[in-house]
Order: sequence, then structure tokens, then C-alpha cells
Amino acid sequence: MRRRHLASFRGLHALIEHCPGRDRTVLATQLDVLGLKVTALETAPAPPWDGVDIFFFDADAGYAGGPEEAPPEINLPSVALIGSETPGRLESMLAREPSAYLMKPIRSTGVYSSLAIALHRFALIQAMRRKLASAEERLKSRRILFSAVLQVMNQAQVGEAEAFRLLQRAAMSQRVTLEVLSARILAGQCPLPRVAAG
Repeated sequence: MRRRHLASFRGLHALIEHCPGRDRTVLATQLDVLGLKVTALETAPAPPWDGVDIFFFDADAGYAGGPEEAPPEINLPSVALIGSETPGRLESMLAREPSAYLMKPIRSTGVYSSLAIALHRFALIQAMRRKLASAEERLKSRRILFSAVLQVMNQAQVGEAEAFRLLQRAAMSQRVTLEVLSARILAGQCPLPRVAAG
């Protein structure tokens, strides 16, 4: 198994959404030791996201917008700071989809691990989402192609293999992909007799 080397965290910008106190001080100090730029603020509905690389939030405070509102969607790795393990608090925290967590009281140990886990897990999830989006796009393209093949079959009174060949020839002659040609056919931008003629 290939070993992964953890990148340096030096220069990353961490945003801490937590009220002033010992936990915030310890976390900010440890992040500073690790080379991160740290911005700390009290719980707020609209923190300053520009230039932030990782977000630490107080899971015990709940979402400032209230329990009925959805938490803000952020496209950042995040770490939940947990002190209370009541079901309601955990449910609120999980709704924010943290990449990692730290138990309170915050200590100097564990900060590095939670930071590394959060960044790694976030990168994995982003890669999985890109693969899923690509797979969904391919599936959509196949549906479009299948619908175009059915139209050619019905219009030209040919079998599936022949209809596919007709589409291939038409796509080559127009110098477009099968998916583009199929979308044009379904949108009525490419009359079927011309496709059937190849």
C-alpha cells in the first residue's frame, strides 16, 4: 500500500467560529504553531469566507439561523468542536456535514490530526462528487442517444444496429459527437430524414 505524505499546513487560513474563551484560545494557538493564519469570531450567520481554507465551528452553539433553518452550505473542509453529546446537538452538527471533529475541552493534542483528517476527507468527498457528476452526465448522454436511436428506428424503419450506424455516419459527417447529434435530433434541430440519409 502506498504511503500518503501529509502536506504542510503552513500558510492555510483557518476560520474559528467560537465564543471567546479557553477552547478558542488553545485552538487558535495550536493552529498558529502549525503555521496557519487564524481568524476567530463569535458565532455569526455570515462569516467572512474569502480566502478561508478550513472552518472550525462550535457544535454546541447550534446554527445561528435557528433550528428550523438549514445551516449555511460551505464548500470547505470543516471541523466540529463538540462538548455536548446530546442527540439534538449532534443532529445539528451532522447537518453541517463536518469533515472531522474535536472534543472539548480542546487540548494541544488532536488538533493536528483533526486538521489532517478534515482536509483529506474533504478532498476525497470532492473527488467522489466529481466522479458521480461525471457518471450522471454519461448516463444522461446515453439516455439521449438511446432516445435518438429509437426515433431513427421508427422513422427509417430499421433495426437498432442500423439506426446506430446511421447516427454514427451522420455524426461523423457533421463532425460532432453522437451525444451532440442525438440532442439536436431530440430538440428538432436535425431532421430525421437527413440523419437516415447519413
